[in-house]
Amino acid sequence: MRKRAAIVGVVVFAAVIGGFVGRLWAQRGTSLAESLQVFSRVVGIVLNTYVEPVDSDKLVRAAIKGMLNSLDPYSEYLDESDFKELRIKTEAQFGGIGIHIGMVEEQLTVIAPIEGTPAARAGIRAGDRIIEIDGKSTKGFSTEDAVKLLRGEPGTKVKIAVSRPGVAEPLHFELTRAIINIKAVPYAGMVSTGIAYIRLADMSRVASTEVRRAMDSLFGLGAKKLIFDLRYNGGGLLQEGKEVADLFLGPGKLIVRTKGRVLQTNQDFVAETEDKYGDYPMVVLVNCGSASADEIVAGALQDWERAVIVGDTTFGKGSVQTIHQLGPETGMKITTAYWYTPSGRCINKQRETSDVVLRDSSVTQAKKTFHTLGKLKRTLFGEGGIAPDLYVQPEKITGLATRVPTASYFDFATEYANAHPGLTMDFVADEKILDQFKSYLRTKKNFNFTEAEFDSAKQVIAQMIEIEVGGKIDGIHGEYQMRLRRDPELQKAIEILKPASSTEEILRRLK
Repeated sequence: MRKRAAIVGVVVFAAVIGGFVGRLWAQRGTSLAESLQVFSRVVGIVLNTYVEPVDSDKLVRAAIKGMLNSLDPYSEYLDESDFKELRIKTEAQFGGIGIHIGMVEEQLTVIAPIEGTPAARAGIRAGDRIIEIDGKSTKGFSTEDAVKLLRGEPGTKVKIAVSRPGVAEPLHFELTRAIINIKAVPYAGMVSTGIAYIRLADMSRVASTEVRRAMDSLFGLGAKKLIFDLRYNGGGLLQEGKEVADLFLGPGKLIVRTKGRVLQTNQDFVAETEDKYGDYPMVVLVNCGSASADEIVAGALQDWERAVIVGDTTFGKGSVQTIHQLGPETGMKITTAYWYTPSGRCINKQRETSDVVLRDSSVTQAKKTFHTLGKLKRTLFGEGGIAPDLYVQPEKITGLATRVPTASYFDFATEYANAHPGLTMDFVADEKILDQFKSYLRTKKNFNFTEAEFDSAKQVIAQMIEIEVGGKIDGIHGEYQMRLRRDPELQKAIEILKPASSTEEILRRLK
């Protein structure tokens, strides 16, 4: 029977806490009762004697936040805004107009319209400055302020005015909000002959569906090998992590085991689906930003020798958070279990930001060794995070490249794309383009640097220009294509996949 526990990042949704609190009270006896009496007395003293009037609701919320924050970095109180954002992240949809926005030189700017949304259909472009929303000037707005006004119930209308480079007068749009779906797989494509690439950005409720759809498309185009990119994926639903791993493992194989103090948190999640495309060679890309449900996928595929893990050690969030709804629009997250890979590793890394030392952290597991469950029985270490099978030095950005404002690349690419409407994805930031950008920084951005500084940063600067121009040509797809051209971890993955007929063959070479 399929386990349908909806666990978020890794998180479990629950509704009632009364019974648990009652049992806890019984277990703790008079000590808890006495502590609550002290707490009640402190609240009374503050409300009655503090020099300024105090909002009692605000006071209690602060106490709740402090209590949960003292446990670990992942247990927390969710106010109305936090709870709403959590729902949007896990459900992967919201009511809005379909644009990515950001602050560029203190101006609210369209980073990119989302394909197929009201904003894209209306002709809103990357680089447009949003100057009004429903008649209100956006001067002094933060992105959060704008999001509150732009989002709303599907079917309702919102008016915006934008300033567009090269257009003298503001442009006015009246848009009807719609359901905006957040893609878990923002990009998938062929990166070399027979080698497919899938980027999974979020482990939301649509993750496994979108990965499966991408695989069907790419293997239908002749893919024989796969690169699965989990870098900078902060996690999401445990159930989706299980479903994603299930796409690559045979029936009956353990994917993840959760263990906690409460019996209901102890569960085994097992693969149920046949790997549709056989035992093709596979690489999973990870880094320090790969966390939670992504580590479940990487850990399971590593333990079963199904994929070669390439990149850097993952974040090390190996705990389950249960969500309790406290009111119509508020809730709390509390850590209720740790998760373990099939070989028995607990990936949770100790964090120094709480008063509680987390069990099974890197401190207690650093000297433990485990072994993979396939033919090779490779040695694994139970330290915090998933250590890669093949480590690739992360690219370090230093010198001038760290000082050039990101907005400069965006603005330069916007001007360049507007002046060259026939641009294609063959675009390369060559010496001529770099000289133009150098002049642009000095004359339009008043940014000073030496020739030597610029020359030492050329490679990074060229890549940043290409990424931004790619975005102007083909949105997020264009950005990814340009980014991957100079991606050292991707190139290493292609290098080891090209001569390989199986994952086992690659692992034997690495052993």
